[in-house]
Amino acid sequence: MPPWSLEGTILTDRQALALAGTLYLLAFPLYGGGQFFLQNQQPFLGLGLVLANTASVIAIGYLLRSIIRRSSGVVASTVLWGRLIEGLILAAGAVAYLVLEGSQTGQYINEAAYHGAMIILGVAGFIFSAWLFKMRGVPQILAGFGVIGYLSLAAAMVLERLGQDSTSVWFLAAAGVFEILFAFWLIFAGLRPRVLNPEKQAAVR
Repeated sequence: MPPWSLEGTILTDRQALALAGTLYLLAFPLYGGGQFFLQNQQPFLGLGLVLANTASVIAIGYLLRSIIRRSSGVVASTVLWGRLIEGLILAAGAVAYLVLEGSQTGQYINEAAYHGAMIILGVAGFIFSAWLFKMRGVPQILAGFGVIGYLSLAAAMVLERLGQDSTSVWFLAAAGVFEILFAFWLIFAGLRPRVLNPEKQAAVR
């Protein structure tokens, strides 16, 4: 059994994709809620939620990698490592904020960690979405929206670092909308057979 495979687990492909979609949706309130509590007198609750978000995004990478690797090991590893690094950086930012007791330095590190993590997500997400578009794993309009959305996410973070917050929000929204739409697609439709069983599809052709 190859490493990181779903084989031998109780999850079918359909269940794994539905779980990944659910985790996509949970990541928003977990991280957002975590940051809210972290900065509003309930730091340990906030840190707990941020760490739960980290676990969620790493799980997303693991679940998707197990399926993507059937078609592309490079893209599969990009998705896994992108999510792993994203989650760990977000967690590190929250820990720094807590340890430094919300000082200006702690705030700066937490904010910089968020921007860095989102740039990594933007790059990894762009590669993933481009692969989805090429493989037609989901409707191409959705995959294309992902390509635009994740590029916009990376651009938004760069703009925020440059102090252009009012402009960056529009770029940030594109990625957020895509992840919500993609999450529901995974939950209710999953990925197409050409992605789930590429060898079988090739044999049919």
